[in-house]
Amino acid sequence: MLTENKYKALELETPGLYELEGLEIGVTSNCNFKCDYCCAYRRNDGSKLSAEEAIRLIRELPTLKRVRLSGGEVTMRFEDCVKIVAYCTENGIATQLNTNGSLLSPERIRRLKEAGLSNIHLSFNFTDAESFAAYYGMDPRVYKKVIENIRLCVELGLETVLETLLFGPTQENMPAISAMVHDLGVRIHEIQNSIVMDHAERPGWNAVASRESLVRSVRELIANRRPDTDLYLTCMDRFLDKLGFKEEPGVYFSNCVDGKKQLHLHGNGDILICELCRPEIIGNVYEGTDLRTIYANRPKALDEFLEKLPCPAYDALFPADEELHSSTEL
Repeated sequence: MLTENKYKALELETPGLYELEGLEIGVTSNCNFKCDYCCAYRRNDGSKLSAEEAIRLIRELPTLKRVRLSGGEVTMRFEDCVKIVAYCTENGIATQLNTNGSLLSPERIRRLKEAGLSNIHLSFNFTDAESFAAYYGMDPRVYKKVIENIRLCVELGLETVLETLLFGPTQENMPAISAMVHDLGVRIHEIQNSIVMDHAERPGWNAVASRESLVRSVRELIANRRPDTDLYLTCMDRFLDKLGFKEEPGVYFSNCVDGKKQLHLHGNGDILICELCRPEIIGNVYEGTDLRTIYANRPKALDEFLEKLPCPAYDALFPADEELHSSTEL
């Protein structure tokens, strides 16, 4: 690892003892983009979580090591984000803000930096404005704004992470995407393996990369990785050996912490195992569920998840194994 990244350190630990060390907070479910990928759970339902309420909940969780602010588009509630980040910084908790980047500005980036934000995390799937606009349903001019803001984040000293989803529309363009990430000055590139998502309404989001495409793309990325860049590959840890992948300096296969060490908190108080691939409600903080003891007193859905540890990425690539597993349980 070129430099230690406090926020991502949790993903490099092998989950052993199950306890709440990471919390993803859905600051708002509303978004100014028109895509289907993120906010799988109750998108645009108007739910939000104020800074004061988020801080109250964080304060009660002494085991927390990191907090991720997500949405929706989190910067639609920018002041809340700054307050939460500042509180976490003061208490030694790493933070990441997941944003589409369109509503950032030099002043906002500076304020996030001053508040102590550990990582700013942006999706980066396309190298041209036309493809971006067609896929996200946005004006092509928004792409230019996002690119400008990525450069600003780097120039103003924010640790910037660009994430690329490895799926149908990107799998043939990964070398060009990787090169552009580096040209933008970003030195942490995260590759999210595609997964089947029941909530995706438009064609394309479930265009899961084939096993052959995934292997080819990952090998190309590793072979072309610049020496000053850290490459994080997520949702691949369960079949790392099976596909012949291995870690090396600057190449990390992140361990999945969702449900094991990290949970998602929606603005209405619902607690989910994982907002993206398993938006299953396991409790609600306003209806008696205590996050402090949720692993000691596991709700049934969480207990079943930890017993089986399902992996949609694995199932998509190795369906025969899943069918065999299911048949042995009958």
